[in-house]
Amino acid sequence: MKKITIHQLILFLILTVVLVLAACAETPAPAPPPPTPTPAFAPEVHIPNLENGHTSWNEARCGECHGPVALGGIGPQLASTELPFDEFLHVVRTALPPKPAYNETQLSNDAVYDIYAWVRTQIPQSQFPTAGSGPGLSSTETPSVEEVRGMTIWTCRGCDGCHGVFAQGGPEAPPLAGLNYPVEEELARMRSVSADIPEHTADHISDEVFTRLYEWIKAGCVQDECYH
Repeated sequence: MKKITIHQLILFLILTVVLVLAACAETPAPAPPPPTPTPAFAPEVHIPNLENGHTSWNEARCGECHGPVALGGIGPQLASTELPFDEFLHVVRTALPPKPAYNETQLSNDAVYDIYAWVRTQIPQSQFPTAGSGPGLSSTETPSVEEVRGMTIWTCRGCDGCHGVFAQGGPEAPPLAGLNYPVEEELARMRSVSADIPEHTADHISDEVFTRLYEWIKAGCVQDECYH
C-alpha cells in the first residue's frame, strides 16, 4: 500500500476545511426570532377639569338653551344631573334638530366629560321653575304660575321629548303649536290617555300648570314670550 506523505495529508485537511466553509456559506442562517411586542398601555382615566368644562359649555353655547349655569331654559335643567355619563354623551352626539348634536371633532369626549362634571357641580334652585325668575322677581322669590314661561313648563315637564322643542311634533306625538280648542277640552283629551302616558297625569302636571302651558301652546309655542 502506498503511504500518504505529510504533504498530501496537509492538502487533504486544507481541502476538507474549504469544503466545510463552502457548505456553511450556502446554508442560510436561521432568521432571528421576532421581537417581543411592546405591551399596549390601557388609556388613562380622564380626570375632569371643571374650569375647562365651564369654558367648553360656553364655547358650545349650551347656555343658550340650558341656562348659563345649567338651571334650564328652552332646554331642560342639567344642573346636578343624575344621568350616567354614557347616556349624557349619547344625547350630546345624537340630539335631533332643532337641538344641536356635536360630533367628536366639534366636542371631544374629554370635553363632554368636563362639561358633564361641571354641570353636576351646579346646584339647582329649590323653586319651580328652574329656568330663573321673571322681571321684577328676586332670585329668592318663587314666581307664580302666571309668571312662569310656558316654554319652561314645556321643557321641565318633559313635553319636548315627544312633541319636539317647539311642539312641532315627533315620530310618536302630534304637533300641538297653535291649537285653539277650549282648554277644558284639551285637558280632558290629555287626561283620557294618562293611563298609558304617565306624563299626562295630574301628579305630573296639575290643571293649573297645564292651563298656563296651554296659553303658550295657543300662542304658537314661541321662544320669546311676555310675562303677565
